[in-house]
This record gives sequence, structure tokens and C-alpha cells, in this order.
Amino acid sequence: MTRAAGRRGKGACAQVLLLAALAAAAPASPARAESEAPRARTADPLATDSDPLADEADDAAFTGPEVSDCLEPLNRPVFAGNMALDRVLFNPIARVYGAITPAPVKRSVRGVFSNLNRPVVFVNELLQLAPIRAAQTLGRFALNTTLGIGGLFDPAAELGWTEHEADFGQTLGKAGIGPGFYLVWPLFGPNTARDTVGSFVDALLRIDTWFLPLASQLMLGGGYGITTREYRHDDLEELRRSSLDFYAAVRSAYLQNRARLVREARERPIFRR
Repeated sequence: MTRAAGRRGKGACAQVLLLAALAAAAPASPARAESEAPRARTADPLATDSDPLADEADDAAFTGPEVSDCLEPLNRPVFAGNMALDRVLFNPIARVYGAITPAPVKRSVRGVFSNLNRPVVFVNELLQLAPIRAAQTLGRFALNTTLGIGGLFDPAAELGWTEHEADFGQTLGKAGIGPGFYLVWPLFGPNTARDTVGSFVDALLRIDTWFLPLASQLMLGGGYGITTREYRHDDLEELRRSSLDFYAAVRSAYLQNRARLVREARERPIFRR
């Protein structure tokens, strides 16, 4: 990240960093000391003694010119905790699920979770002034919910109604709102200030939020997390093996993907598919 971008990031996040540090310092100091150990093992060994200009260029490549990671002193321990939880809980469960579940069943389960998210996509495509895409998404939801038995099957694909993705963070990005600073949430992982707000709005648009009790919502979210972890296992492991700093690699992958989604929404002609 350039020095100018760094100054902008400090100005945007200084108060947040101070409040978060004061809230977390005293009670969390033992756990935080433990979570710093993975950070030391995964950090880039060239980072301490390398050329300052090269450091800035590498950080810009990881973070992106418009996104500040001013919460990095807090983000890294949270990231390490997430990875530890993944190592001892989520990854083993996902591997067992992948080993014992036939591929057609896994595809159907992913279809159910995808179908539950169609109302979120529909509303955001309307907000992004893409009514043709929104109509196709609504048609997919109606057809796959009925003939597809809640998304277990995908008869909409036979009609050429392809699956779209849209969320409120992307909608805000298309409206010109920047991503803000980067942050890592416990369990939920990488995010930005803008996309965190978007996630809350999207949650309010989901059917299960309004019609299922909290316990069922938590079970549903856990099931979605396990299926996604199993589906993305190879990609995640390849990223882990190929990166000197896994935290920075995940940050880079997340921010590049979000930037791509926002760019596609901005470049899409209004009222066009």
C-alpha cells in the first residue's frame, strides 16, 4: 500500500482500532498471545529486512490501492483463531461429509442453499437496475422451489435460466460507496466495512431469517459452512501451500474477488441482462 493510502486508512480507522484494542486487550491477552504464534510462523520471512519500496509494492498487491488493513493487529489473531477452529473442527467434519456423501447428493444440498439465497439476489438485482436478470432469478426461484423440490433439483437450468450472484455489498459498490477498511470476523472470516453492512441487509432479505427459529438458522448456517468448506477444500489448500503469508493471500483473494464483482455490476448496462 502507498504511503498516501496508508495515511487515508489510518484516518478512517484510528478510532475503531483504539476502541477495539481497549475492549480486547485486558480479558483476551492469554488467548491473544497464543494466537500470535501462528502469525509468526506464517509471516513472510523477507518482510523484516527487505527493501521498503518492495514492501509497499507487495502490500499494495495484497491489499489493493483503495482498501486499508488498519485493523491488522487485531485481524491477524482473529484469522489465526479461525484457522485453528477450521483445523480442529470444520475441516475434519467437511472431509467426512465429502468422503461419505455421493456427488449427486452434495450437488443437491448446494442447490438447496443456493435456492434459499435467490430472494437476496432478486432484490439486489432490482436495486442494481437489472430487471431482466431479476426476472430470471425470480423464475429460477419459483421453478426450483416447486418442481425442483426446494432446490434439490435444477429444472430452471433446462430453460437456460442461469444462476446469478448479487448482494447488497455489491449494490453499494455499484452506487459508488467504497469498501472502507478490511476486517476479519470470528467464524465469518474476511470482510470489509461496506460488505459487513451488506451482509446484515442481506440477512434481513432471507426467508429463513423470518420463518425459522434461531436454533434452526444456526444449524442451517453451519450446514452451509460445511458444504462450502468441502466444496472449496482444494482451492483453499492450494492457496495455503503456495503462499508465504496465508493471511495476506486470503486477504488478497477476497478483495480481488469483491472488486471484480463490483466492477462487473458497474460495467453492466442498466436495464440489460
